[in-house]
Amino acid sequence: MFANKKSTATSREDTMQRRTVLKGGASLIGAGSLPTIARAQAPKSIRIGYAVALSGPYAPGAQSTTWSQYKLWAKDVNDAGGIMLKKYGAKVPVELIDYDDRSQIEEAIRLVERLILNDKVDLVLAPWGTATNLATAPVFNKYEYPVIHFTASADRVAQLGPRWPYSFWALVQPKPATAPLATMVKKLTTEGKIKGRVAIMHVADQLGVEMAAAMQEACKKEGVEIVYFKSYPLGASDLSPQIREMMALNPDAFFAFSYPSDTFMVTEQSHVLGFSPPIYYTGVGTPFPAYAAKFGAKKNGVLIYGAVDSTAPGQKEYRERHKAMYNRDVEIGSIGTYATMQILQKAIEQVGEIDRKKIRDAIAGGTFETIADVYSFKGQLHQNAWAVGQWQGDEVVAVYPENKRGAKPLMFPKPKW
Repeated sequence: MFANKKSTATSREDTMQRRTVLKGGASLIGAGSLPTIARAQAPKSIRIGYAVALSGPYAPGAQSTTWSQYKLWAKDVNDAGGIMLKKYGAKVPVELIDYDDRSQIEEAIRLVERLILNDKVDLVLAPWGTATNLATAPVFNKYEYPVIHFTASADRVAQLGPRWPYSFWALVQPKPATAPLATMVKKLTTEGKIKGRVAIMHVADQLGVEMAAAMQEACKKEGVEIVYFKSYPLGASDLSPQIREMMALNPDAFFAFSYPSDTFMVTEQSHVLGFSPPIYYTGVGTPFPAYAAKFGAKKNGVLIYGAVDSTAPGQKEYRERHKAMYNRDVEIGSIGTYATMQILQKAIEQVGEIDRKKIRDAIAGGTFETIADVYSFKGQLHQNAWAVGQWQGDEVVAVYPENKRGAKPLMFPKPKW
């Protein structure tokens, strides 16, 4: 059941709306043979909070990838009776408490502290977007709340990992995300299939800046020629001038390190202008169901940031539950976010109680089979994460790294539009 609550205090903070989700009833399901006192000591719910973009420019990505998956996971958990806390011999339902950070970093920081200090939640979940995740990570670590960040990629995470032991980073980071792309271009060039002329454009936000810089470095290392390299502002309304500039240079590989709204825009404007190089890569939003619906067969062959193992156990059933709850297909980011919730749940059940330090240690030391991938963390980063996917027909398949379970061969060239 979904309900809305309003605080009675008069301050702005205390008048903001808070939604809670408590599904599956308040009763605790435990082993009937356990002493009554053990069941009585179990909490009524595990209170889990998050501050995420429900409005503003980050909202479309957050809705598709992040908070929708938190709610689906909570429903799945509570439909099964809750999370097993072996300390009490009881399953305990989860309760979600959410706030809208309005796509503003300062607001996200403030709301995370509100969840921890005012709401006194048991656990906190990650926000959406690289910049917001990096800004809130010090807060999670200050208060020692274990968090698995999925929608965040920045090379400095590798250096900051030891300083943020309560933050875990599940998404592929910029250097390992782009190195396979440069290697791919070099290989196709060596084989005489392309000339190896690369065009790069990126959103002037943290993820775009870091991905583009990493790609530039990877191309230099491989000896790949970059003929175009420019940024565009977050919230840009027209990218056709840049597309025309690239068309004049005749690149055979195009990489846009973009956010959802501009991913859709650059793809649509490429269609209109006839920009269709044999290698075409766009960023966040490319695997969204809305992208497939809008572009139909023209999505075939488009390369994607990140991927998941389509053969992973439980993914088929997850897709069915997602479709039943939201009446839409899934995207790889949503699968990855749901996987982080599986990791958290398994760590809680391993520990058997809400002890945040023990949960943190369980995540750090574990290997977790999920619906997206097999996860393990070293230096707070997921090891050997999926880097590149591709639309092949009506399915997003994993392409790189080539040696991972579930990897498919690259479709080349991308069919002409």
